[in-house]
Amino acid sequence: FSRNSLEQLLINFANEKLMQYFNIYIFQMEEKECRDEGVACPQLQFADNSAVMVLLEAKPTGLMALIHDEVLVPNASDANLLTKMNEAHRGASMYRQMPRAQGEGFVVLHFAGEVAYAIDDFVAKSRGAVPSELSQLLGTSQLPLVRGFFAADEEGGGGGGGGGG
Repeated sequence: FSRNSLEQLLINFANEKLMQYFNIYIFQMEEKECRDEGVACPQLQFADNSAVMVLLEAKPTGLMALIHDEVLVPNASDANLLTKMNEAHRGASMYRQMPRAQGEGFVVLHFAGEVAYAIDDFVAKSRGAVPSELSQLLGTSQLPLVRGFFAADEEGGGGGGGGGG
């Protein structure tokens, strides 16, 4: 992608989470099990993405927490969000400011490589409502809990994207 935005950050976050899960359950737990059973196990080498996971999900200053918090404040803006990100992660090994020549944004060093994200519309996209088509579809779910969150409004007949929380 020439311009990465919030959607790509979320996709990359999911990939990082899967990598973290894989590292823990395949490498770290298997090594521990071998040691516990007295089985010789060579030291396994794997890409440890724990630093980028801290950058992404730590509270209160991880990128996901900062995005969430910015949406909740009055007069929230992409510029304010970027300033908070840059201040919180100045000097972090997995984060840097995007060069001005490329626009306003930031760079994350993911396990798969460096990705630059343009900050444009992060706040608006994070604040967005559930599309009516998705609300209608989820309102017909066979799972009662899901259906309850998205059931059609009996008086207006519209999708209820605002329920649940």
